[in-house]
Parts: sequence; structure tokens; C-alpha cells
Amino acid sequence: MIDAYLDAPDQITIVRRGEKAEDVNDLAVIQEDEFLSIAKTEDKGSYITVWLEHPISLDHFTHIRFDGGRFPLQMGKYTLSIEFDLKYSTDKQMGATYSKDHTIFRVFAPTVVQCRLILDGQAYNMDKIGGYFEKIIKQDCHGKYYHYEASHNHVTYNVLDPYVKAVSANGQEAMIVDFERINPGFTDHHVPDIPNDSAIIYETHVRDITSHPNSGVKEEWRGRYLGMTEPTTTRHRLSSGLDYLKEIGVTHIQLMPVNDFITVDELNRDKSYNWGYDPHFFMVPEGSYATDPNDPVNRIVELQTLIRTLHENGMKIILDVVLNHVYQVEDSNFEKLVPGYYFRHNQDLSLSNGTGVGNDFASEKMMGRRFIADTIHFWLEQYRIDGYRFDLMGALDIETMQGIESIVQKQDREIFLLGEGWDLPTALDYSKKTLPEHSYRVPSVHFFNDHYRDSIKGSNFELSEKGYVNGDGRGIDAIRELFTGFHKPFTAQMSINYVEVHDNHTLYDRLRYSSGKRQYILESQHQIATALVLLSFGTPFLHAGQEFFRTKYGHGNTYNLSDMLNRMDWNRRAKYQDNIEFFKSLVQFRKREEVFRLKDQGSIDSALSFMNFSNLPNGFGVKVSYRNSEFMIVINPTEKSMELGFDTQDPYEIEISNQRHYDKAVYNRSFYIKGYEVAVLRKVATMHQNQYTEE
Repeated sequence: MIDAYLDAPDQITIVRRGEKAEDVNDLAVIQEDEFLSIAKTEDKGSYITVWLEHPISLDHFTHIRFDGGRFPLQMGKYTLSIEFDLKYSTDKQMGATYSKDHTIFRVFAPTVVQCRLILDGQAYNMDKIGGYFEKIIKQDCHGKYYHYEASHNHVTYNVLDPYVKAVSANGQEAMIVDFERINPGFTDHHVPDIPNDSAIIYETHVRDITSHPNSGVKEEWRGRYLGMTEPTTTRHRLSSGLDYLKEIGVTHIQLMPVNDFITVDELNRDKSYNWGYDPHFFMVPEGSYATDPNDPVNRIVELQTLIRTLHENGMKIILDVVLNHVYQVEDSNFEKLVPGYYFRHNQDLSLSNGTGVGNDFASEKMMGRRFIADTIHFWLEQYRIDGYRFDLMGALDIETMQGIESIVQKQDREIFLLGEGWDLPTALDYSKKTLPEHSYRVPSVHFFNDHYRDSIKGSNFELSEKGYVNGDGRGIDAIRELFTGFHKPFTAQMSINYVEVHDNHTLYDRLRYSSGKRQYILESQHQIATALVLLSFGTPFLHAGQEFFRTKYGHGNTYNLSDMLNRMDWNRRAKYQDNIEFFKSLVQFRKREEVFRLKDQGSIDSALSFMNFSNLPNGFGVKVSYRNSEFMIVINPTEKSMELGFDTQDPYEIEISNQRHYDKAVYNRSFYIKGYEVAVLRKVATMHQNQYTEE
């Protein structure tokens, strides 16, 4: 018994299974009943290498005759090679390209010998052209279901098109859709003109934001796309859902993955939960968020309705996209079409696992890169998306990200790109990884700033470690540097400033664990951290519910846990209304002040003057002067109240404070700061001038 693998166009490796035969007297390579000429063989005992006189054709079935047996030739190292990539990659449009009088079906499958299109139950043989198969059906195919039957040497797979745009419940069948017909005029709707340098990003999950019983959303829409489109209030008569997003004033809503994922049964969605980082179909909306997952069109129209509603209400939309891995390689349609090609491998041919989920998508392969680019382009065109957050972006090669930059630069609106630039142990050369150190090669891509996160609250992975807000001002020098946006390798242009995301513990839970302080102090520390995010240079990023002390009851990873742990608790929205007002004041302040749009170091440095306090060495103080605006930001990260001296006699009034709801005093020369207070003080003359200008 043997296994035979094609490792090069003219090289086959035969691996013996079981005991070694004494001699090999019966070895032949047979293709369509023709014997291929063997140049030489080399017997290494456990395996035999066979070199052919001529490169093998992938357009025919090939078998190895060995010791009287007949064995199929399987794909080996050849599909992993640059030679294979260069020979078979194509710029032809893949997938089902629809027009009213015909649809062109193309699928990339160089190693497949025969491929059939099954269209509404009728089979059509497809023509192989180089590395892809093609079939043109001259009829209106809108609404028809289809899949492929792809035959390699040893098996025939039923394959759903990786480029599919619509599927039935749980991805059982693919459907062809005329997007203009199902939602006429959608792509022409108005998108808010919010420049990237003004972005305030708010991350949420479609299911989380409306699944709570007190969300105000009608029961049949809770946890679904349409739930986010409904003007709603809680039983406390406070805004929720869409109205709440408008009220707090954020500019960009980042949706956790809404492309089709595997681990929630779309027909029994209440039985399981997932964040959605287990992608199935990359260009299809998730069906568990739709009111009718059985209808492939329903989920498309409802997601488009959500997007249009957010746009009409003055917000842009960023999609969280997972293009670095698939759920399972063996069941992946990519693997069924081209074994080995779409996934990154280590030197020993094992799957690279830098993502930690068992596989890394090979973005550096030409058709892998092409698929990613086509996916990005599709969501921009058909869903009018305004940005992308790239999950584990460090696992994507930088040339792929450069290609995405080129795509977004051609759009009719500004597109925001951000991602996780972690240096993962993936089988990709360091120089090719999309990391903060390489940001100069992708100047429009923004990176999550983990230095910022950890300096404020302590190391993300050491719960007991403390940072600036929960460690009595620990690391003040780093905080000053991070405030400006320039802390190597980060710049204000690329820095995503955050202290909380969906991953790991919420800030509230983290502070409860590490602070050891009384509740009001914990809340004050939380307020300082959130204020720093909204007042620092760079792009602020907030996690939904952070503004009312979101808790997951101490759980650090809730990706597949219950709705109860993951949903936004709208009762806390009522309980912490004062904190929400504080949050809103910070958002509006940032939106008003032009200085926060600055991204270059020279301009930022000239606008800032840091202050030192002899009696509060770990206190934060900075004067900001830009055009007609002058204000101070002061922070006391300790419990003790004290008087801070200013080196100016100019009068200042409090504009924002987490510790004072009403203070009309005028301060010059000094300011009595309370314990755990963060305050914004504006120079009196400029305050009055700004108020007059706004009126």
C-alpha cells in the first residue's frame, strides 16, 4: 500500500505504508491509460522519488501502478510552490457573474480534472481553461440555486462557490442574486461625509445590542439586523439601540463579524451564541441575524437596511472581517478545490497556526490575495461599507494590505482601515507581516495600540498588574508620550487608542480585579481611562457599553457563552446615566475641537505644553493651544485631593469633570483637584468666544 503525491510538475513522491518491499519491479505512472516516461527513480526505503521525463498535466486523472496495485496521484508540495502559483493564477473574475440574459460561472481549481455545475438540479459540464473552470448559462439565473461537483483523482466533492453572495439556511445551497433587483437604488443612497481624522469608533455586536429584554426592541427583532434599525426606548424611557447610538454622538459603528459563520445554527439560533470569528462564507451576511434565514435574499436586504439606516442617521459603518483563517481546513471549500494551496504551511508541511485556530489563510498566494481583494471590493460596492477592521492583521502579508489600500482610495468616500497588528508565529517572513513597525508601507492603515491599552490599565494578560489609572499614576512619562500619539513605533496617524474591546475582560471587570478600591474609586478610575481615550491624539475606540461600566461578570473570553453574559444590559444604561452624560460631553468636546484632527508630530507638539506638579508628580497636566482654542486637561490618579499650581494668571473655567456636576468658579494660578478627577478647563475668553460662535 502506498500514498503518492505530486511535489513538482515532474516529481512524484511515493510513501510506503507498512513493510518495505524487497524490490520495486512494477512501478508506472499512468494518465488516461497512457504510460508516462520516467526519467529516474530513487528508493529511500520509506519513500521513493520518481522524476518524469516531462511535466505532468493536471487536466487528466493520474494513477500510480505499484506492486500490482493502482493508487491515485494526490496533490503534494506542488500546490504550495511559487511555480504553481505563477502558472495557474488568473485575473479572470471568479464566482457567478450575473447579468439578466446570462451568468458566467468560474471557479479556480487547477488540480480538479472534471467539474460540473449543478444549477437548480440540472448538471452542466464546465470547460477547463488553464487553472479555472468556466460555464456560461444563457438565461436569467436570478434566484437559482447552484453548486459544483469537483473531481480530483480519488474523490468527487460537492463544493459551494467560495465567491457565493447568497446562501440558504446554514449554507446548504448557494444562490445567484441580482442585487439591483432585490433592493433597487440601495447603492446610490447618501453616506455621511465624516473624514477619517474625525472618527470616534464604537464597537458592537448585532445580537448583543438589542437582545436584552429591556432593549425596547420588539421581540421578533431582538438580536437581529432590523433590531438596530428601530427607534426605541427602555422601560425607563431612555433611548436604546439606534436612538442611543445617535445620542452618544459616536461617528463610526464597528460591527463584529456579520459575514456568514458556522457555529450558530441559523434555524435554532437561541441554542448557541458566537461572536462570529469562525467564517464560512466571506461575502454572505450571517443568517442568524435575519428574520428569515431560509430566504437567501432576506438576510441581504435586512443587512442593507441596517447599513442604510445608520447612514441616514449620520453614522458610518466599519465591518470586522476575518480573512486570516477558516473554521476547519478539511471542510473548507478552498481545500476541496485546490488542496493545500490556500493555506500557509510550515517547513515540515504542517499547517501554520499563527492565528491559534488551526490554520492561517495564505494571503500571499496570488489567488488567496485576489480573493481577499475581491471580498473587500464586494462589500464596498454592494453594501456601501465605510471601513474594515482586520482581525489578526499581523497574519496578513503587507502586499495584500497595500492592494486593499489601492482599492479604497478609488472609492467615492473616505474608507477607514484598522486592524490588529500583532506579530503572530505564522509561517510568513517577518518583513512581510502587517505590523506597526512596517506602517510606513501602509500609511492609511491604523493599528490597535496595545502599549496605550497596557499603560493605562496594566498588561492585558496579567490581571493583577496595574497601570496609570489603577496604580496611583504609574508610568506617567509613557502616558504623556502616548497622549501625543507618538510612542514608537506608533504615530498619531496610525494609533487606535483603546482600553477595552470585545476580547478579554471589560475595563470595569479588570479594575474590579486589580484595583482593590471602593466602588466610587473604581468608577472614577474607569472614567479617567475612558477620558484619556477620548482626549488623546490618534483615533479613539470604544467598546459598546463601556460608557455604563459594561460587565461580563468576570469572564475574560465570552466568544461562545450566553446572551446573558454578552448582551448590553440596558438596565445599567439607567443606573449609570450620569456617567453616560460625562461620556457624551467628552465625545462632543472632541468633535468640537479641531486640534484633535492633527496627525503630524510637529503640529501636535506645537499645540501642547505639558505641566508638572511638585505635589503630584504622577499627575497629568497639559495645556492645549490651537487657533482660537485654549484649554487644559488635568488628571489626579490618586485618592488625595490637592491644590495644583499653574504657571499662568489667565482665568479658566471647568468645562468637563467626572467629579463636579456644577462648578462655575473661575480658576487662575491654581486649581483644587479632587481625588481621581479628570477635568477639562477652558480659558475663559476662548470659552465665551466659542459659545458665541456656535450660537
